[in-house]
Amino acid sequence: MSDLSTPLWQPAAEPLARPAAAAPASGAPPRLPLGPTARAHQRFCRVLDLAEARLARGDLPAAAALAKLATNEAFPATVGLFGSPRLERLLIDIGRQMSVPEGAAVPAVRGERRQVLHVLTYAKPIGGDSRYAWRWIELDGDSRHSVALTSQQEVAHTYEIPGELTRAVHASGGSVHTLGAPIIDPLAQARQLRVLCEDADVVVLHLYPYDIVPMLALASGCDSTRVLLVNHSDHTFWVGAGVAHGIAHLRSQNDTFLAERRGLDVERRMLLPIPIPTPPPAMARREAKQALGLDPDGVLLLTIASPFKYSAPGQVGLLDLVIPVLARQPHAHFIAVGPSDDGDWHAASLATGGRVQAMGRRWDNDVLFAAADIYLDSVPFSSITSLLEAGCHALALLGYRGLDEDMRLLGPGAPGIDDTMEMASVPGAYQTALERLIEDAALRRARGELARQRIDELHRGDGWRSALAAVYAQLAATPQRGCVGTQGDAAQSTSLDEALGRLFRSVSDRHRSARLVRHCLAPLPYASRLRLAVQLGALGFESNALTCLPPPLDDWARRLKRRLDRSDPPPAHPQDRA
Repeated sequence: MSDLSTPLWQPAAEPLARPAAAAPASGAPPRLPLGPTARAHQRFCRVLDLAEARLARGDLPAAAALAKLATNEAFPATVGLFGSPRLERLLIDIGRQMSVPEGAAVPAVRGERRQVLHVLTYAKPIGGDSRYAWRWIELDGDSRHSVALTSQQEVAHTYEIPGELTRAVHASGGSVHTLGAPIIDPLAQARQLRVLCEDADVVVLHLYPYDIVPMLALASGCDSTRVLLVNHSDHTFWVGAGVAHGIAHLRSQNDTFLAERRGLDVERRMLLPIPIPTPPPAMARREAKQALGLDPDGVLLLTIASPFKYSAPGQVGLLDLVIPVLARQPHAHFIAVGPSDDGDWHAASLATGGRVQAMGRRWDNDVLFAAADIYLDSVPFSSITSLLEAGCHALALLGYRGLDEDMRLLGPGAPGIDDTMEMASVPGAYQTALERLIEDAALRRARGELARQRIDELHRGDGWRSALAAVYAQLAATPQRGCVGTQGDAAQSTSLDEALGRLFRSVSDRHRSARLVRHCLAPLPYASRLRLAVQLGALGFESNALTCLPPPLDDWARRLKRRLDRSDPPPAHPQDRA
């Protein structure tokens, strides 16, 4: 049954479109109308009911499959939670009952240098999580670093492991490990990862929100290993805090949000800013603009982020803020890296005579940084790593953070930029600030140089190493794992939940549910798979013919599908689809 003693939903005469009401005086969780978030939460709880029932019967594979399904339901969908103590405890219980691999009990030989294992779901050339890991490794010369990748097989045909990551690991004396067990079998993967974790002094988790393998691996054993979870996705649901000694946040956090929405022990928080390298010498701005075919006397606006960070259904988006300014500033040009030249971006290009240029995904942006005059943060979802990289190039920074306090989690913020970037909370103020920066070159230079100095102090060299030393010291002084409190899940539905729900629904496809069920149930015996497929169907999950085929037909069908597709892709997630 659910950890909650009272239901989180009640019939409503109108759809959910406003923040939840204050909690009753009795202290019970706030009640939600029966809107999309409440329905998603109801289904999430019932999947956990099934998982706990299978665990009680000793069926670990089925329990793990259902826990994986529940985690994928909570992200990218919204279930009124940003963390689930109930799910964390379920994963720990499964991991503790999981059989130990042969030879795992042999004590690890500790060297003089600290042994650090970074666990990533994927290593990609895009996004900030992989960069965070390899720049940490480059700066921490006192430790020997290795990397374990839990799900790299999923993206092997799309992304290669970044050379920067591999070189940094090898230079430190470590190794890169890609788990060889099938991705559809989280227990087998967890057994492999547990062996690697036994040899580490510190395990650092840089995880996608739905990756349950490290929790299963670290739920038992690894007694002398310290575990740090990196919160590089502070606007989404995630798991992993239950096996961690501490949580490293990249920027300051709201303690009330951490305690109430994530169920965390806030005393275990640490601050470890994003490490940023010194940029290579850049060509002169006029020369860089000429290389891009732009007017050397014009003003270039630049933004760089994953495409989904510009999706703004029902909200103010970056194009809404910038296009009116471009209409009044004919010598300004706007380049976006990440979004493709289609949809709203193509329309904006047509409306401005080609002065809005969406370049899609690209990895080498040095010339763009050299040419740019002003950097615009992505809206409505901030891209902090890109902001910091732009600040390193002494670019004036402009961001948008609305008046809704609940929504501010999506906005910009980090040590070094909190007090140096221009910030607006309403469209008019944003446009005024942007026009002032376009027209005042001296102001641009002054703001950009201030940002560069502050980022140098906090995100590089001895300043960043001092923050890392404090993290290592706090980990060493924390003997027990577990950053999750003892409370049950407390779901809410606020403007933040609804905004995230609209975004993820807009970039998901209607067949994701069927693929997700097939992906999670695939390793189970046929009888168990069929029974669970029927039970999940009763909860509203779509069925898939491959899920219900008996052996050997299921194996033949999967082989045929792989031959046709040349791959058997996992369920799509919005940050890769958008």
